Amino acid sequence: LSLVSQSLSLNAPLRPTPVQRAVSPQMADITAFGGIWGIEAKEAVFNAWDPEKPKDYDNFNPFERNMDGAMSDENGCFPGESRGYKVPNRPDASWAIMQEEAKKMEEIKK
Repeated sequence: LSLVSQSLSLNAPLRPTPVQRAVSPQMADITAFGGIWGIEAKEAVFNAWDPEKPKDYDNFNPFERNMDGAMSDENGCFPGESRGYKVPNRPDASWAIMQEEAKKMEEIKK
């Protein structure tokens, strides 16, 4: 009986090794801003940014632009450059809102 069970186990098909799936990137928590990737959320991420540490999903400059002039999403990825890029939920835009944001950007640049 033991010879039969040993021979059966040797002929059993091998199971493939389980593959661990890649974990989705952890995006900046912008729930305090209604999930909108607007100037207020970007300011919060910018204030938490430590330029001395390596860039990662939790540590990046949200105002940085790539060579094409595109801005990053809420995890620091640029469109077309990373599989982690996710189209952000952007705020409403109008001329008045854009003028206010331009003033805020000038303050940030100082």
